[in-house]
Amino acid sequence: MRFLLAAAAFSAAALSPGISQAANPGFCHHYADVAVRQFHHAIETGCIGGPNVRWHGNWDTHYSWCLGADYAAAEHEDEIRGHHLHECRM
Repeated sequence: MRFLLAAAAFSAAALSPGISQAANPGFCHHYADVAVRQFHHAIETGCIGGPNVRWHGNWDTHYSWCLGADYAAAEHEDEIRGHHLHECRM
């Protein structure tokens, strides 16, 4: 549940100024933190079988990807992971 709350807080805090604007370092730091927590939670609960492009515990990779993405893409990835975790626990 706290991962869903973290994802909701992450989305609300983003307040992206535009769909094509690159994400900033502060936003990406938080994005990477959440992505890594979601990965570990997904592994612990059996919601995924193992690491892949979206699900992995490499903070630097999540952070670097986010810096090259726009806010909308990063928010979309976070939403996909959050939705998957939610559905897996149902």
